[in-house]
Amino acid sequence: MATILVLNCGSSTIKFQLLDMPAGRRLLKGAIEKIGQQESKGRISYDASLEPFRRFSSPQEEHPSSKGSPPSLEESLPAISYADAFDWLFAHLPPTLPLDAIGHRVVHGGPYFNQTVRITQEVVEHIQACSSLAPLHNPIQLEGIRLCKTHHGEIPQFASFDTAFHRDKPEVHRIFALPRQLCTQFGYEKYGFHGASHRYVARRAAALLQRPLEELRLISCHLGGGSSITAIHRGKALDTTATYGTCTGMPMGSRSGDIDVAVILDLILQQGYSPQEVSDILYNQSGLFGISGISSDMAELERLEQAGHEGAHLAREYYVYMIKKFIGAFAALLEGVDAIIFTGGIGEKDHDIRERVCRSLGWLGARIDLTKNRGAQGETPISTTDSRVTLLVIPTDEELEIALEITEALENI
Repeated sequence: MATILVLNCGSSTIKFQLLDMPAGRRLLKGAIEKIGQQESKGRISYDASLEPFRRFSSPQEEHPSSKGSPPSLEESLPAISYADAFDWLFAHLPPTLPLDAIGHRVVHGGPYFNQTVRITQEVVEHIQACSSLAPLHNPIQLEGIRLCKTHHGEIPQFASFDTAFHRDKPEVHRIFALPRQLCTQFGYEKYGFHGASHRYVARRAAALLQRPLEELRLISCHLGGGSSITAIHRGKALDTTATYGTCTGMPMGSRSGDIDVAVILDLILQQGYSPQEVSDILYNQSGLFGISGISSDMAELERLEQAGHEGAHLAREYYVYMIKKFIGAFAALLEGVDAIIFTGGIGEKDHDIRERVCRSLGWLGARIDLTKNRGAQGETPISTTDSRVTLLVIPTDEELEIALEITEALENI
C-alpha cells in the first residue's frame, strides 16, 4: 500500500490529489486557483474516512455538504504567491497520514524519457533542457518540484511525462522531413502530449467494450484548453496531433495549432516581427482566442455563439473542422476504428461540439445517438446500437494514471 500525492502545476493553478494505491481510492482532491490574483482561492474535498485528520485554520472555512457528501474546504487566498500556495497545500494534508511519494505531471520529457522516473538532479536538468519546447509548462513544473523538495526532501518524487506514452511510435511517424543531421543534432522529432490522459481513457475504453486493449483501434480526442488527438493501436500510440512543441495540431485556447511555416517566416523575414514576438503570437494570441477575437474559453464561446457572435461561431466551427480532419486521417492510418473517445473539459462537457463532429462520421460507420449525447454523464457510450464504431465519453483521470505509474516504479526501487 502507498499514499501518493499527485500534482499538476500550472502557471496560475495547482491541482492535486492524494490517492491510496494500488486501490486507487481518492483520499482528497483540490486546487489552488488564480494564484497571484486577488480572487485566488484554495479548495479541497476530502474522503469521509479522513474526517478525523482534517485541519482547518478557522471553523468558518468548512463547507458542510448534504448528508452523504464528502466534507470540503474552501478558503480565500488573496494574491497568494506560488511558494505560499505550497505552504497552504501541505498544511491541509492529513497530518498523521504517511506520504510515500509525490508525483508530478511534466509536459515535455524530450528524447530522454519513455516512462515515469524518480526525480534526480539529472532528471531536473533534462526537464530544464526541454523547457523551450513547453515554455508555458516545464518551468513552472520545475518550480513545483523544487518547492516539494523544500517541504519534504525525504519523500521520493517522481515525474510522469506527457510525451512518454508517445515515445514508442514507429520511426516513420516520429520524423520530420528535414535534413537528418539537423534532426539528430537538435533532437527534432514528433513527440506527443497528454500521454497520461490518452493511456487512461484507452484502458477504460477496453474495459467498457469488454475487449482486450491489445485488439483495439482507438482514436482518443483529448479536448480542452490544451488539445490533442491520438491514434492508438493495440494499446500503443501510433500517431498524434501535437508533435515537437505544445503549439501544433489542434487549435487550443490561445495556441495556434497547425500553421503553414511560410506564415511564420513571412512575419519574421518580411513583416519585421522578432522571433519572440512571433512566439508570443503563436502561444498566447492565437487559437480560439485569436479566431474569436474575444475569448479562449470554449464555454464562453458557446454562449457568445448562441447570442450571435460571428467570431465565436467561427472559432467553434474551426475547432470542429480540425477534429474531423484528424479523425479522418487517423482512421485511414489505423485502417479502421473500433471506438472514438471524447475526453478533457471540452470533450466531456460540450455535447454540441461532439454532435457537430460525429454527425459527419457516417462514412466511417459512426452514428451518434443525439439523446444519449445530450444527456451524457460520466463514462458512457453516445453511439446508436447499430453504430459500427462505438462513440464514448470518458472523463479522464490523469492523476490516477500517474499514481498507477508511480506505484509500479515504487515496486522497482
